[in-house]
Amino acid sequence: MPKRITESQRQSVLEMLAQGHDRDTIAARAGVTPGQVSAISAHVTMGTYELPSDERAANTDPTTSRTANLLGQLRDVGPTLRRASRMHPVLLGTDAESNEEVFWNPDPENGSANPHVLVLGESGFGKTYTVSCLLAELAQQKIPAIVFDYGQGFSLEAAPDEFVEWARPVEIQASRDGIDINPLQIFPSDLHGPVNVAQRVADTFGRVYSQIGVQQHSVLRQAVLEVMTDEGIVADSADSWMAELPAFGNLQNKLTSYANSPVNAQRRYAASAASHISTLFVFNTFRSNGRKLAWLEMLNSRGRVFVIQLKGLEHSLERAVTEFLLWNLIGFVESLGPGPLRCFIVLDEAHKLSFDRGSPVEKLLREGRKFGLGLILASQQPDDFSPVAFANTATKIVFQVGDEKSNVSRQLHRKIRNAHSFSEIFDLITKLPRGWAYVVSENVGRVVRIQSLEERVNRWKAKNY
Repeated sequence: MPKRITESQRQSVLEMLAQGHDRDTIAARAGVTPGQVSAISAHVTMGTYELPSDERAANTDPTTSRTANLLGQLRDVGPTLRRASRMHPVLLGTDAESNEEVFWNPDPENGSANPHVLVLGESGFGKTYTVSCLLAELAQQKIPAIVFDYGQGFSLEAAPDEFVEWARPVEIQASRDGIDINPLQIFPSDLHGPVNVAQRVADTFGRVYSQIGVQQHSVLRQAVLEVMTDEGIVADSADSWMAELPAFGNLQNKLTSYANSPVNAQRRYAASAASHISTLFVFNTFRSNGRKLAWLEMLNSRGRVFVIQLKGLEHSLERAVTEFLLWNLIGFVESLGPGPLRCFIVLDEAHKLSFDRGSPVEKLLREGRKFGLGLILASQQPDDFSPVAFANTATKIVFQVGDEKSNVSRQLHRKIRNAHSFSEIFDLITKLPRGWAYVVSENVGRVVRIQSLEERVNRWKAKNY
């Protein structure tokens, strides 16, 4: 059994990790075992330890920068984050006809079909503001949220003061600082280990870059498998899945080696695939000296809102980064096992996302409830949402929207049981004033004045006194 690591050894390991040295080199210099180095690296990734701040920016080379393999830690996490009490319904606003209060019931344990919300509306009519209201309400019930922000609508500078005070948002500048996760991570739910990873990475690139065809997809999948094999990680040895992960940048190097090999029959497809995905490696978004996303800490934060800022990335890169981050979060939450509502994920600007079968958004819509994840989807255009999104969001909040093809009116009319006709719904949603929405919840449609943050704060203060 290896000797217990000393504090000075731990600090030495942290310094060398920040400098980008490999595991064996660090172990030899610090006088510890490679396994102890991996354990410290995993604690860094989970946020338990921090790298020395003056060293963090020194290493930005994706081919030498590694992210710890968290498979061992994830297998040991087990069921956690159990909530003792059910969520209370969330006040949306007041019914225009009856003057009754209208609520959103997100908790499946209270009979809701699912916790997901679809928010639709043209710019300037209250879509982002209403999402901020919902997040602030969730924060009062100690339910955290993770926002993927493409337009800085939830930044500290742009957000309402009441939201900043009561939701306590934490900004993560992903586009500027990079993210310390590895898309090559194997999760406990990956029954075939690196094969699942290779398929996931190739599928993600295929959804994001429409020019990638069957041949390029095959080359991408093979390249990921070989990159993993280079580190001794192979499908037929589950023990090997615990080995140190290759840097994500090694995938680009592998494709380049294929393309430059005169004897490789797939060199043309490899060159094409490398060209399509090159932006991801130019921006070097996934790197070990980037910002840490400690999912467990976020889920345990008792109501904090974490805003992942993606503004500034090229359009396709935004989509790729979002998908890889969602897959990482899904893999982590699945390792916790089924549970009550743990967290909400907000995805603004749905046109940046894929709802295709096999995508992370589609998986969240269909299976998120099982693992305690709720989804809030928001967008300006009706066509941004797929039939899957309309079918799997139990609550819909529609502000004024141009419904030229009547798609939204038709979808809403199919969901409601009360007396609003198709033509009435069309007239309502195309003429709603700012701050008013047509809300469909529990198969009932209502015109609702959304309660302001100021009104909500007064209610919260009154409850506390």
